[in-house]
Amino acid sequence: MKKSYGVSNGGFVASTDDLKAKKNSIQISEPAQSEEGSSDNVGERPTWGNSLEFLMSCISMSVGLGNIWRFPFIAYENGGGAFLIPYVIVLIVVGKPMYFVEMILGQFSSRGSVKIWAISPFFKGIGIGQMVGTCSVISYYCSMIGLTLNYLFSSFQSELPWSRCREEWGDNCVDSKPNPNPINQTNITHGVSSSELYFMKEILKAKDQIDDGIGVPDWKLTLWLLLAWVMVFIVICRGVKSSGKVAYFLAIFPYVVMITLLIRASTLEGSGEGILYFLRPQFSELLNPKLVCEKVVQENFLLRLRAHGKIFWYTTYFPGGVLNFFR
Repeated sequence: MKKSYGVSNGGFVASTDDLKAKKNSIQISEPAQSEEGSSDNVGERPTWGNSLEFLMSCISMSVGLGNIWRFPFIAYENGGGAFLIPYVIVLIVVGKPMYFVEMILGQFSSRGSVKIWAISPFFKGIGIGQMVGTCSVISYYCSMIGLTLNYLFSSFQSELPWSRCREEWGDNCVDSKPNPNPINQTNITHGVSSSELYFMKEILKAKDQIDDGIGVPDWKLTLWLLLAWVMVFIVICRGVKSSGKVAYFLAIFPYVVMITLLIRASTLEGSGEGILYFLRPQFSELLNPKLVCEKVVQENFLLRLRAHGKIFWYTTYFPGGVLNFFR
């Protein structure tokens, strides 16, 4: 049955039978379900468990070995306490502004350090360089962690294996542990500490000459290195869901180590003179070009800015306004 509804040409009006036929021919498909049975989470980007996880992750990234062993050495070599003056200036003028710029770009683009440069393809090489730098730094730190694990478990012996000299190390070896009855240690001026020889002879198994070859990988160090990579995999296997939980430990532990080392160093003989020599400012070094270079390198080393690009990645998983959070 066809009704014209006042239309002059009734051929353009579909009949009731035609509408019913078309309705029956249409198959309405159900929305695609995810593996968990919910269609709402398809393509949903994971986020940090809470704002504290994000903060702890940023702290753990910025506070590491550089604060414990590199910063004191650089400050000692470049003017002592005077090094802190240009360092703080560079930190405020260059470091922190770039830190927040990377946070803003990472959050509002939701891209990593390579794809974020789609905003200016000319600089895409910076992102690729950051990726290569990250891979290089991870490899370096995993080897350091492997050595650290080796020393950690070796230190559970009743006597530290590197505290005493061994006969095969030569006559110029000097005990690292004070010896009340020194034997065969008359040439102390040109001597080498037992801890250094232990590292070179027992850990690295270094050859005296290049003609002796490079040797074969040590199976113990290989296992420690493998364990270090397994630890890295466990931390990042689930992205921010797993790394955010580990960040609590990684952010707090360096401060525990620094406080422990400070207490231990303060109890040593001559510690007061050493601390004063370290902090005594040498203002004549402020105009040294080497000092200017070192403070910029150290600032980048501590904040992990342009070399790594991890700030881009961290803020892509932050759900709220990152600047409002830091305010």
